[in-house]
Amino acid sequence: MSAMKRFAFITGVIVGLCGFVLIVGNVLLYLLTGKLPSVETRENGQPIFSLVAPQDVVTTIRKQMEKERAKRLGGQPDSGELS
Repeated sequence: MSAMKRFAFITGVIVGLCGFVLIVGNVLLYLLTGKLPSVETRENGQPIFSLVAPQDVVTTIRKQMEKERAKRLGGQPDSGELS
């Protein structure tokens, strides 16, 4: 039983350390560059890593909201949606 506890402890430490490094790395990246990390995928499924300004994120979200709002107002409500 102690081997299982040791394995669980080591696994938890590794996962926690990886999460901590990821979060601290993103915070430092933002503080030093003023940009956020971004991952997009191409048509063939290959990831593209880049840095995006926060204003670009806001602009993208606004475009998506406007597109969804126009789609909902332009068409009939879905059967699962309440009026």
